[in-house]
Amino acid sequence: MFEGQSILVPSHEVFGPVLLAWALGMLATLTLRVRFDREWNLTLWTAFQIKRVWQRLADESARTGGTLTSHAMGLLAWSLGGGVWAVAQHPERLESNGHVWAGCAFGALWGLGALIARALGAWLGGWITLEETAVKRGLEIDRHMRNWLLWGLMIVFFLYLIRNPTFTFEYNPLQAMVLLWWIWIVLKWLRQLQVVVRASVHFGWGIAYICTFEIGPTWILYFEFLGS
Repeated sequence: MFEGQSILVPSHEVFGPVLLAWALGMLATLTLRVRFDREWNLTLWTAFQIKRVWQRLADESARTGGTLTSHAMGLLAWSLGGGVWAVAQHPERLESNGHVWAGCAFGALWGLGALIARALGAWLGGWITLEETAVKRGLEIDRHMRNWLLWGLMIVFFLYLIRNPTFTFEYNPLQAMVLLWWIWIVLKWLRQLQVVVRASVHFGWGIAYICTFEIGPTWILYFEFLGS
């Protein structure tokens, strides 16, 4: 405080760790674009030409490097969101960004846990339904859609910074990010349903799989961390 007035803190200082995650997201995006054309094209097709993903040739499948880069981008999306969430949870600690570092790390760890749980769930779902191909397609869509989530979160955060050079909660980036996250979730579920229909998976199995490994965990996450 200074003469009864709150000392204004630059937004880039408050969100320093988030800016690092943002920069790493840009680097990962450039790496994907320059080094891994297959994964880049599959990511674009997942949003605009999903049939092109299903009809791709064998030599158009993603390589290991591209797959790992996309997974890293997904973790960065979680890290970025975790840092912004940490600021919203502790508005009284703007003078130190230690809690923001912790939020970014927590977000990345949560994303890693979600990735592992999704892989195990896909393995279990494929074993139960005997639809390994459809499950693999679902995992692929999830990976590519997470790239789009990262790009959306990066755009929202960038717009927030240029509009709020001095930190204020008047335009809270967390609210916009949560809204974007829900829009992304719905679009991803629609893509997953397309996989169920195209693969001629028994509709009951498909709905059970999506409810168990998509909708259920999403609602738990929302009410545990964002619903309060």
